[in-house]
Amino acid sequence: MSFGATLTITINAVAKVLSRINQDSYGSEWLLSSATEEIRLFIRHSKEAAKAGQVQMYRHNVDYTHTTFGTGGAPDNVRQYYTVFRVPYNDDHTVAQLDMKGYTYYVNGDTFQADLLNWLT
Repeated sequence: MSFGATLTITINAVAKVLSRINQDSYGSEWLLSSATEEIRLFIRHSKEAAKAGQVQMYRHNVDYTHTTFGTGGAPDNVRQYYTVFRVPYNDDHTVAQLDMKGYTYYVNGDTFQADLLNWLT
């Protein structure tokens, strides 16, 4: 796996450095823990069971959880974001990466995120 022992996630111009706390043959987990917050990031890889007449799919899960601890009796705030990338095992990685870039560029846009979070208004 090519992911580093640390990952840096920038939140509101503040770099948060997560350290890898677990790695096995199919994934890794990173953690940042302080008195005020905890950030966890999991990346897992798997192969879906082969189905007759279909190409076997590789599945890449990215799961991010950010917990800010409540103070003065207030509850903790837990935010979780995750995405799954499924690609055929025999796919052209360059083409798959172009799709991933297009998707992530769109969902990382301010307009999309505002619309998503304001869906009830």
